[in-house]
Amino acid sequence: MAHLRSQIFSAVKDVLSGVDEFSDPGKVERGRTSAVREDILPALTLTWADRAEGSTIRPFATEAGADGYDRSLPLAIVVHLSDEDPEEAFDAICVLVEAAMGQAITLGGTVIECTLASEQFFVNRDTGLPLLGGSINYLVTYKTVAGDPETAAQ
Repeated sequence: MAHLRSQIFSAVKDVLSGVDEFSDPGKVERGRTSAVREDILPALTLTWADRAEGSTIRPFATEAGADGYDRSLPLAIVVHLSDEDPEEAFDAICVLVEAAMGQAITLGGTVIECTLASEQFFVNRDTGLPLLGGSINYLVTYKTVAGDPETAAQ
């Protein structure tokens, strides 16, 4: 099994890959090790690299009384766009992503909730020209057993 955080990313990837526009292989990935090929744009990359995951102690997280953690995972959905009308394309993708994620707010019971935190369309601050990307950011609240980060707590 994997850390519950990895299970969460897999659940989000499944939700977004279920959107027709992102169902082709490579369209939705957790992290990337190379640039997105132009022929698959638009595409989505899931990451949490922009901020740390926070946690606090959760006493009596199991029936046996073991401690756990309440966790807050900042999950970013990076949107990669082509150069045709990128700002309008970003808004259209936001509609698709928000609708899919809104219908899966607990990610099948894996998390307490996954809620929209912010969105940003990236532009060059000096020129105002689009940088062909954006970010749709969610805050995922979940809980784990302290001694077993693969398992959700009560």
